[in-house]
Amino acid sequence: MNNPVLKRIATLSIALLILFYVGYQIYRSHYSSIHTETASYFTGSESVQVNGFAVKDETLLPGSSTGVVDYVLSAGDKIAKGGTIAQIYSDSQQVTARHEMESVDSEIKQIQALQEAEDTCMATPDALDTQIHRKITGILDQVVDGSLSSLPESRTDLQYLLNERQITTGKAPDFSARLDELQKQEKTLKSEAGTPLSKITSPAAGFFSPSVDGFETVLNYSKVKNLTCDQIRAALNAKAKTSGSGSAGKIDRNYDWYFVFVVSSGQAEEFRRLVSEGTVSLQFPFVSNLTIPASVAAVNQFGSDSPAAVILQCSYMNSALTTIRKETAQVIVRQYTGIRVSEKAIHFEAATKKVKNGKKDTVEKKNVSGVYVLRGNQISFRQVVPVYSTGNYVICASNPDLTDLMTSQTVHLHDEVVVEGTDLYDGKVIQ
Repeated sequence: MNNPVLKRIATLSIALLILFYVGYQIYRSHYSSIHTETASYFTGSESVQVNGFAVKDETLLPGSSTGVVDYVLSAGDKIAKGGTIAQIYSDSQQVTARHEMESVDSEIKQIQALQEAEDTCMATPDALDTQIHRKITGILDQVVDGSLSSLPESRTDLQYLLNERQITTGKAPDFSARLDELQKQEKTLKSEAGTPLSKITSPAAGFFSPSVDGFETVLNYSKVKNLTCDQIRAALNAKAKTSGSGSAGKIDRNYDWYFVFVVSSGQAEEFRRLVSEGTVSLQFPFVSNLTIPASVAAVNQFGSDSPAAVILQCSYMNSALTTIRKETAQVIVRQYTGIRVSEKAIHFEAATKKVKNGKKDTVEKKNVSGVYVLRGNQISFRQVVPVYSTGNYVICASNPDLTDLMTSQTVHLHDEVVVEGTDLYDGKVIQ
């Protein structure tokens, strides 16, 4: 090969081959033929969105034709029979003076408690710092949750902790002048508040609600478990009555209340199964971020192909729930918790297992669903027991009975599960 052109072509070809080989080896050393995802815990749920009606055992409270009503309870507060709900004053100035007097009295008690703590305080600054941090975190949680009614009390508690910390560090101010001023102010306000003309008491024990919506008598509480689809639809379309507009509020006499709605014939079977077992969860997204437990009290249906009236029984109550009537709710009928793996990771493979049959061992063989798990540079097939599918992911039982498995192990939390790869088999070594 004396031709210089051919020599250059041959040299260039060899150089390109060497470069390709080196590049290929680098590529192989950095590229994995499989891709994995880490298995994690996950909770999935099946839910139904409904428009329902809240049925409560409510008693309207008589209003007052004269004077100004001053409530001593907040919505959702528990009240005993005969307990005071509100006081009637002759004018609004008296009510304002009473509220200011309560605020002043609270500050007086706080200062007196701090003066006692100054003599006997055993708390350390570090311990108080921890309490202050927890209280601030609690206030932030209240703001996020929308629980604004309890903020004044939390603010008072925080102020007390801050003052107590000043005492422990020797930087507390002299509260004597402030205490004298508050006591004089309290005496003046007490005189301005005067004596209430009368009071409103509760006719029964229960939960108090200051609002009346006019739907209190639309459905009969004592017959709620016998409601039909037509009765529920009529209640949802009913107009509010004005007969209770002059009421001072109402008492939910029974701690149990009901949420009723209509479902299709296909959904009715799931609720019917839950009448004798299990519970559901209720969420009212436009009212509260809480999830409320409930039981299925009844499912009333004329025929298997007709819609059904579902009656849920609840025992939880708070200030937000005292106001609900016609609400959109999310009913969670079933929840699944387990190990989440990608739908792409599921494979169906033949697995064998030795089974003792008297004195002789037999080999059982069948196709099972499972995933390939990478540990080190080797993959192994592990059978899974799917309990729920979201479409993209499968939730598998985290602790299935190993005697029911065809493989020695199942998928576990934090396993590296193969979601992409070719030519997968149990025991394969990944180069």
